[in-house]
Amino acid sequence: MRIKSIQLAWFRGAADPVSLEPNCKSMVVYGDNGSGKSSFVDALEYVLNSGSIEHLRNEYSGTRQVKAIPNTHRPQGSKTSLGFKFKDDSELKIDFTSNGSPKSSGGQALAMAEWEYRQTVLRQDEIAKFIHATKGAKYSALLPLFGLQKMEFAAENLRKLAQTVDSEAKLSQKKIQLNQVESLRKDSFETRSYDDIVEFVHNLYTKYCKENPATNDSLAICDELEKAIDNQIKDYSAENQKFIFLREVAASSLQERVQAVRAFSVDLAGSLVPQIAEKLGVLGSATSFVDGLEGIEKVDCPACGQSISVDAFREHIKAESERLNEVNKTFNRYKAAIGTVCSSLDALRAGLNKPNLMSWRNGLDDADIIDGFEHLAHVNPNSLRETCSEKDLVAIETKLLPIIAVAARDSEDAPPDVQKLTDDKKLLGAAKSVIASKDLGEEINTGEALVALMHSLEEKVRTEIRQQSQKVIDTISKDLETMWEILHPGEKIDSVRLFLPTTTDKAIDVVLKFHGLEQDSPSLTLSEGYRNSLGLCIFLAMAKQVADTERPLFLDDVVVSLDRNHRGMIQELLEKEFSNRQVIIFTHDREWYTELRHQLGDINNRWNFGMLVPYETPDIGIRWSHRTTTFGVARDLIEERPDSAVNDARKIMDIELSMIAERLQTKLPFLRSEKNDRRMAHDFLVRLVADGKKCFQRKSGDNFVENTSSIDACRKADQLLTSWGNRGSHTFDVVKSEATKLIDACEKAIGSFRCDSCDRNVWRLDDKLSELVQCQCGSMRWRYGKA
Repeated sequence: MRIKSIQLAWFRGAADPVSLEPNCKSMVVYGDNGSGKSSFVDALEYVLNSGSIEHLRNEYSGTRQVKAIPNTHRPQGSKTSLGFKFKDDSELKIDFTSNGSPKSSGGQALAMAEWEYRQTVLRQDEIAKFIHATKGAKYSALLPLFGLQKMEFAAENLRKLAQTVDSEAKLSQKKIQLNQVESLRKDSFETRSYDDIVEFVHNLYTKYCKENPATNDSLAICDELEKAIDNQIKDYSAENQKFIFLREVAASSLQERVQAVRAFSVDLAGSLVPQIAEKLGVLGSATSFVDGLEGIEKVDCPACGQSISVDAFREHIKAESERLNEVNKTFNRYKAAIGTVCSSLDALRAGLNKPNLMSWRNGLDDADIIDGFEHLAHVNPNSLRETCSEKDLVAIETKLLPIIAVAARDSEDAPPDVQKLTDDKKLLGAAKSVIASKDLGEEINTGEALVALMHSLEEKVRTEIRQQSQKVIDTISKDLETMWEILHPGEKIDSVRLFLPTTTDKAIDVVLKFHGLEQDSPSLTLSEGYRNSLGLCIFLAMAKQVADTERPLFLDDVVVSLDRNHRGMIQELLEKEFSNRQVIIFTHDREWYTELRHQLGDINNRWNFGMLVPYETPDIGIRWSHRTTTFGVARDLIEERPDSAVNDARKIMDIELSMIAERLQTKLPFLRSEKNDRRMAHDFLVRLVADGKKCFQRKSGDNFVENTSSIDACRKADQLLTSWGNRGSHTFDVVKSEATKLIDACEKAIGSFRCDSCDRNVWRLDDKLSELVQCQCGSMRWRYGKA
């Protein structure tokens, strides 16, 4: 859909309605910085980016950028609006309400929504931003252009789904819990199987309940058995109950469990640096962490502390996860061991606080034992589960193990039946934990299988993304290298291409050869101008992938950092690669605008040219000059600074005449060093006037005669430049009328090389055999072979 016009009213720099009117052709627009060129690009970006303009996004722009989009001096009662008119006369118009809400009309909103911003618009700052971006940021920028954004969403959703399953199922906590049970099982039943443990429970039931269980539910049997044992304990005398509870305290495996924690601590200390708990905890969420690091070059890895690039972070986390896999298992066992210590502390405190033991506790007068009771009352098992240091373990051993030893000593004389009941009760508790953990193991297996499935599906999607991306990249890289060669012919920088790193997902980078040596990044060797030139080629290569040749291409001041030689090759690049596309170029470079007007103005009438006058005030807004030459810029200075207007006209003539002389193959005397490139308007005019008597002709009837009017126009312009022009450059003694007359004469001289009949320059057609150039209709010619 070629654009016929873009209309703005009180939008950004626009005041009263103003239109950019390429009329479905390509167009070059010149304007000083701040003249309002980018307001037209902002309007397009607003539509393509769903109501957002990236460079206006900040804390001050307000909701819907309501403080940034309207003209700051919009009169009360006036509306902010933008509109597009297309080749088929269809339209899209957006009116903004006072709160920034857009109201659309016209039928082209959906059609424009299909335009990908990064294949349609390129701004100067976006060139540099892309080249300097990380591999991950390049991936994010280019993936939508590959048409693979939905697949990336699918892969990312699968990754997050796996994380959610792991989190919601509490797999890590359940693994720790299962490890605790396994430790208890080993201590109580050694190598006996699950079925052996169930059989033990059934036998115990028959012993204490005097009958066979009425159910096959092993946990229900355990519950009934516990009640039966507790009831039997209640029937014992107070003295025997005291023996039972002391034996329960004495049977605590606290010392063995403390030693187990210490053993795992030694294993971990040999594998990792301190704070392993914090590092492994952060490692589990590191993938989510990296999503918020776009635009940051380096980050300290929260798992290992190394300073690495954000691009390498995901790969680094993957490698760290694999390296720490076994250590992580040890860590889970370590946490489980701490859990068993905490469970023992809870059981110990509960046992010692039973009323039946109060008289026993009160009868103890050892200061260390009493201090141990005080320590047990204040120890926090929940806190211990999070951080358990060697200091804590030593405190447990020195403060609490003596209490257990005293309980064992004072329960040695317990009757045999009391001892047996105590042992059975302890084993029953261990058995119940083992039986209950069976479902826990199944839950863990199911959760892990589901997480593994999510990861497997994600990997398959990413493999497909990589394969599809590689196909597109191969095509783009060919176009990229072709365009680079057009912009940089014969230079020792080649083999420019995009590539997908094989060591990490979600990454794209640029490689090239610099004087025959492969470079991993353009940042290593290329200058700022070359890097921006590379960014321009990548954008154009991506834009070329669009099958719809009716879709326009907007280039907003993209040659700021390019020198004259490379800037001049852009015209050739656009003609070779985008001759069938509508291209809208905005520039504040007056010399480049003049070059493009000379180079593109005669190409099949495909290009229009426009100039914006310098911006004055917001209430005046964006204004077009009624002329397409840059003399309009000089005219705008006449009122306030006629001397500056004259000086600008001289500069314009220097540029314009150098191009005309080149097109007419004018021969000038050779000058040493850089003087050849520093010729000024007078040098060219003298030669054009002298050669023009023989070379510059216009058709009169069937014959060609000397084009005296054009030669006279050049002579007159030279006279005024020599007199008033020199005065304007070196003094302030130039009046408005003189400046006006000089600019008119200069514009007439330049215009004399354009045919009044066909509106084409005299160099439109080149007949090398006859050594002449002529306009389209043949009414005007320059015989360069006769000079």
